[in-house]
Amino acid sequence: MMRTQPLAAVAVVAALALQPPSSTEPPPSSETSSAAPTTTTTPPSSEPPPASSSTPPPASSSAPSTPPTAEPPSTPAPPPPAPAPVAAGGREWTLTASRLDLGGLDFAGVVDALVNGQVIKVLKFTASDMKIKDLVQTAEVSPGVKLVTAARPGSTSTVSPGRIELFTVQLKGNLDLLGIKIPVDYTAAHPPPLNVPFVTFTEVTVRNTDLVGGTLRIPGARISVVSDQAPVERR
Repeated sequence: MMRTQPLAAVAVVAALALQPPSSTEPPPSSETSSAAPTTTTTPPSSEPPPASSSTPPPASSSAPSTPPTAEPPSTPAPPPPAPAPVAAGGREWTLTASRLDLGGLDFAGVVDALVNGQVIKVLKFTASDMKIKDLVQTAEVSPGVKLVTAARPGSTSTVSPGRIELFTVQLKGNLDLLGIKIPVDYTAAHPPPLNVPFVTFTEVTVRNTDLVGGTLRIPGARISVVSDQAPVERR
């Protein structure tokens, strides 16, 4: 019995010696739990609030997209009206006749015409045919010099066919209505009061600026250059 107890004691000591030494150290979890309270010991009230929480929002976030000084777009002004067309007259010339017949006549009104570099008001007529008895046309080609075109005495000159445009500064003569002669003097300031399709004038003088359309036929035409010194006749 005395020998058995020492052997048992030796076995217990040996068993204790074979146990791992970690059983005597504190477990790792105890270190973690002891360290965690140290991070929360400082009260949150001792730290200042974040700067972003007390900083107001930038001014650009509340600014309108359109600048305050911007004005609404104004409506563009309408374009100016186009100028009225101007008839190309060039030079004034005078027609005299013992009788003037105008067929298919239409008084188109008062228009602008360019005469000697100036814009003036003239009467505009359109016709389908013209008959001119004892025609004489006179035009000044230079100061003191005139070009005269005359038909054979007693003959009738014609302007036809098609649409004829006549631009007139003045038409003066006798308006023949069924044999009744009525003196007339038509200008842009005193245009014809009536628009008739056919009219006859006698002992007429017409100051024109242009004649467009048709073909002028002058029987036995004579052309003369008349100056202050002496006329020069051309055939």
